[in-house]
Amino acid sequence: MSPVAILLLILAVSPAFAVNNLVVRQKEVEILVGEQTVLNFLIRNHSSTAALNKTRIHLSQSPFLTHPDVILVDADWNANVTVLGDSPVAGAIVEALNCTTDGSSTCPLDLSGAYSRITVIRSHWLAILIQIVGWTYFVAWSVSFYPQMYLNFKRKSVVGLNFDFLALNLVGFGAYAIFNLLMYYNSHVKAIYTLENPRSPPPVLLNDVVFAVHAFLACFITILQCIFYERDQQTVSTKCIILIIVLITFGFCSIVATVLNKISILAFVTSLSYIKMAVTCCKYFPQAYFNYTRQSTVGWSIGNILLDFTGGSLDILQMVLQAINVADWSAFYANPVKFGLGFVSIFFDIIFMIQHYVLYRDAEVPHNEYEGFDNPLAPEAAASAGEYGSQGAADNDSVESTDPIIVQD
Repeated sequence: MSPVAILLLILAVSPAFAVNNLVVRQKEVEILVGEQTVLNFLIRNHSSTAALNKTRIHLSQSPFLTHPDVILVDADWNANVTVLGDSPVAGAIVEALNCTTDGSSTCPLDLSGAYSRITVIRSHWLAILIQIVGWTYFVAWSVSFYPQMYLNFKRKSVVGLNFDFLALNLVGFGAYAIFNLLMYYNSHVKAIYTLENPRSPPPVLLNDVVFAVHAFLACFITILQCIFYERDQQTVSTKCIILIIVLITFGFCSIVATVLNKISILAFVTSLSYIKMAVTCCKYFPQAYFNYTRQSTVGWSIGNILLDFTGGSLDILQMVLQAINVADWSAFYANPVKFGLGFVSIFFDIIFMIQHYVLYRDAEVPHNEYEGFDNPLAPEAAASAGEYGSQGAADNDSVESTDPIIVQD
């Protein structure tokens, strides 16, 4: 898309540049069932045509709301309409469909910004609870990266942490961070999104940007720990490298297609979200299998899992509470990807908890420094200690103690 076309697109979707532009002051409104609200329509950048003072605005109707069909613009270039919430609904649109004047049936106003999104809820207390749950899972997911980093720091070792999981996580959150940054800050992307979804709320909020960038940085720091701390013979597997190459190639092809004007920049940004979804579906398998082959979760932070499980569970709980409050369960089947990815995350969190607390609770492995479990070094394990990262011990003048170092995760 050329710069001139992009500029014209931005002007086309920006009501501030239009003459005789009809807008609504209240873009987002939330009311209780049986409660009323007043929407204020006003004409901005109006011309001196006196006929505009007698303009009749014809409004859309919704089965969930009650309000007049037609309102009249007054001498102050304003028109107010009282809206009653009849039943719960998420984001019902009240918009100006057309307008007429005494002298003409042709609408002299720009109506592109003349709409308001009204949500009718059952309970304000439930709405507050939804906000609390939302911020709680945001904090839980954000903090979930630190137990693993702290465990690595205390052990001075990353033995037990699967490198495939880390590599995929870095790629996934990298794509997710770029996706959120472009959707939130890039005016070209926002203009195209607004043009294609003229009545939709912003798909990305500031907290989405903060979480994605923070998650990427946390993954990057964890990978740096893998460079400087004991890691034994662990490497990124060939299969994982091939998958990462495929994902990066897909992203690169999307960039090329965007540069060649084969797809829009919005389509490129959307392709980044596909990379994140693919990573989420794949990234847990390597760590779960790694724990199985080692018959141990030593080195893999259960704190990370508990916080991730908390965040995923609260995310789904928030969806349920929102559905109850607006009597609309479409989020579960209209956006199956979000629900499905959340379910995948919770499913593997449960597997990891079973591995840690049930299957491998009494695992006997070298360098067992984990979560307060006293697992002494077994004689047969001591004989093969080099397999788990102690290959340099034979060169030391002193004999390393086999007593476990207990570190709280």
